[in-house]
This record gives sequence, structure tokens and C-alpha cells, in this order.
Amino acid sequence: MQKFIPIFPLNLVAFPGEVINLHIFEPRYQQLIRECYEEEKMFGIPVVENNRMLDYGTEMELVKIQKEYPNGEMDVKVKGVHVIQILETVKEVPGKLYDGAIVSVIQNIEDRHSRLFAELEELTETLFALLDIKQDIYKPDFVLNSFKLGHYVGFEFMEEYELLRHPRETSRQKLIVEHIKKILPSVRQIAEIKEKAKLNGHFRMTNPPDTLK
Repeated sequence: MQKFIPIFPLNLVAFPGEVINLHIFEPRYQQLIRECYEEEKMFGIPVVENNRMLDYGTEMELVKIQKEYPNGEMDVKVKGVHVIQILETVKEVPGKLYDGAIVSVIQNIEDRHSRLFAELEELTETLFALLDIKQDIYKPDFVLNSFKLGHYVGFEFMEEYELLRHPRETSRQKLIVEHIKKILPSVRQIAEIKEKAKLNGHFRMTNPPDTLK
């Protein structure tokens, strides 16, 4: 499906389902947010890298205007809905300060491979336990999927972008599995160093050898 939407290019990767807090200070984006609020419409966050707008981004919905300031600035909460491909940028939108774009909404294919999912689950639990962040991520309402994990597995910026571009859940899971397998030995080594460092200056219970050669 193709359509026109206002765009708010940013140097970040927003995943579908992700909730983001933004501070809006430029007049053009104040206008964009105000219109999204009044007309209940969506906008896009295309990914920007090195001051260049890339071909993919995320369609966002405005969840809430949390605070408005006397100078027109706003704090807002937005949520990712769909991955979009930017087909054409519209630089001059009549009567608007912001830019727009003709976009194609990318269908998210929620396929599932039980063996791959089991491997993903095991690897992420191992990684998060080593990083000591498991309790921060696995909340009661947490549902394991690739977009939920995208910001937590140590991807570089463009690796996050690559994850966004894949329309199939199994393809995204495979990317994450391969990445964790690659970084896990280094993470284990760092975790071991941290554990050894904790013992520095503390009494340790050790058993001396019975005899020395």
C-alpha cells in the first residue's frame, strides 16, 4: 500500500511496537505533531545516517502530548506501527513547514520456525544473564520477538537498520542469532574479568594442595 505521510527524519532506528519519548523544538515539527494530534493521523520517521536520509523508516502514531511549553516546544510519546519504504520525498508541501513522503507500507510477515525460536530464546537469555540485564528486559508483559530485541543485543546502528529492512520475522531472528553467536565469546570473557575483579581485595576460601612437586 502506498500513501503520503508527513515525515520527521531522525538519526535513530525506531522499531514497530517501540514507544519513544521525543522533545519537539523545531516549529516545522511542532506543526506536524499538532496536526497529527488534531487530525489523528500518522507520520514517518525515516532513518538518517551521516546526514543522509535512508530508504526505510517507521510509521509512527502519536500516543500522547505529555507536556507543552510556553514557547511552543513539546514533550511527546510516540509508538512505532509499521515499517515503511520511502519512495519519493516531497520537499514542498503546500501550506506546511515540514516535508512529506510517498511511502510504501511493508507487510510484516509473522512466520515462525520453532527450532530457530528456541535457539534465539536460549541465546538471548544467556547474553542478558552475562550482561546482568535480564531482569530489566524480561518484564511480565514481555513477548520475545526480533523487534523487541533489536536495541538490546549489541547491534551497531546500521545493523539495527538492516534488521528493520527485513520483512520476515524468521529472517530477523536469524540475524540476531548469528550476531549473538559472534559476540558471545567476548561477552563471556568480559563477564569473567568482572567476576575476578570483584574478588580483588576480598578474602577468598581456597584449598591448598596436599603436596607440592
